[in-house]
Amino acid sequence: MNARLLEFLADPNDGGALELHPFSGGDDQIRDGVLVNPRSGRWFPIRDGIPTMFADALRAGTLRDADAAFAARFRSRLESAGADFGSASAANGAPDGQFERIERERRARDEQAQSYDKMLGLKFYEIIEIPAYRRAVGESFDTALLEAGCGTGRFTGVFAESCREVVAIDMSRDSILRNRVRHAGKTAAPVHYVHADLTHLPTKDDVFGRIAHCGVYEHIPSRQLRLQFLDHARRTLKTGGTILLSAYRYGGISTLFEKEGEHDGGIPFTRFTADELQAEVGEFFNITHFQENLGVYMSLLIAQPRKFVAWQHETVI
Repeated sequence: MNARLLEFLADPNDGGALELHPFSGGDDQIRDGVLVNPRSGRWFPIRDGIPTMFADALRAGTLRDADAAFAARFRSRLESAGADFGSASAANGAPDGQFERIERERRARDEQAQSYDKMLGLKFYEIIEIPAYRRAVGESFDTALLEAGCGTGRFTGVFAESCREVVAIDMSRDSILRNRVRHAGKTAAPVHYVHADLTHLPTKDDVFGRIAHCGVYEHIPSRQLRLQFLDHARRTLKTGGTILLSAYRYGGISTLFEKEGEHDGGIPFTRFTADELQAEVGEFFNITHFQENLGVYMSLLIAQPRKFVAWQHETVI
């Protein structure tokens, strides 16, 4: 992790400011360390250069185990940094089982990270997607881009072509590790990686000129959580910034497939009609461009944020 990443990060629970405490490495490449919210004592580990920044409600299961192992290894240094070991509580009784759905997908993404890049259909479809995403991101701009759902890096290098730097966030640590190896020393702009969930973005308000959210929106497991992501995306964009969003389409030949369901491993999906996608995104954004049919099974839009009140959104989980 480069210390510069701190300029973009905030506590995903309340937007609080964070302090960086490196344990190993220099400012340009911190290997181990911790981010601490001095107001609450919440802490977020940095392991192998990647900060893990899940909200309290999502720090359970294997994430909680990883936190415990990190705390056992660095307990005295965490105490010196002001970490409160009782500050993060795991989710219990999340509404409609949404925590369980998020956790199941996160584990599936980790398990499938190695095989994901070998899917021939995705390689073929990149011929259509990459030029469309380049056009949608637009000409070079001197601000940072948030890649919300970077996965194993199919498009990370493309997004790094136009901006000052990329902050790439994903729920799957294994996918991030593959992304980092894939693009090490090869991108036009620096790429910073963050392990976090998109429905609780650990980012400050008004810091990104662009957001790229491609082929991910359809996997957020409920309308409530999708709207929660959009609310976070809106607040973290600069005035005049834009979001590029693509999602599964339900129209034409794609109506032959299920509208909602799960992929292998428990990865949820929803296909959207043109009206449905525009209506959801339109609750928080003004849509400036909409392409209903991006190659057969995707739709694409570009939008600008409506007015927001910082950190006043209602959190579902």
